[in-house]
Amino acid sequence: MAGELVRHRCFGDDRSPLFVIESRHVFTTQDGTGVRRHLGAMRLTLLDGEPVRSIDAQTFEIVATGELITHDKRCRCRRGVEQWNAGSIG
Repeated sequence: MAGELVRHRCFGDDRSPLFVIESRHVFTTQDGTGVRRHLGAMRLTLLDGEPVRSIDAQTFEIVATGELITHDKRCRCRRGVEQWNAGSIG
């Protein structure tokens, strides 16, 4: 199961509004000691599922086209990596 960490408000090369979704795969197992959560790979996509990669703190790139996406300074999101590393899974 993939859990959404955060949505980044961004805009494309043509200033069109876009959202980049940061998510992480999470699965649980149960054994004699109880339930355990296992964190898997992180993933960046657009709302339609198109893969995106992070270039730097303010820039993403659409993998298929190479279009650069700029993080909107008005966005109030927090990068989700720190949340996952701290163990607070939503």
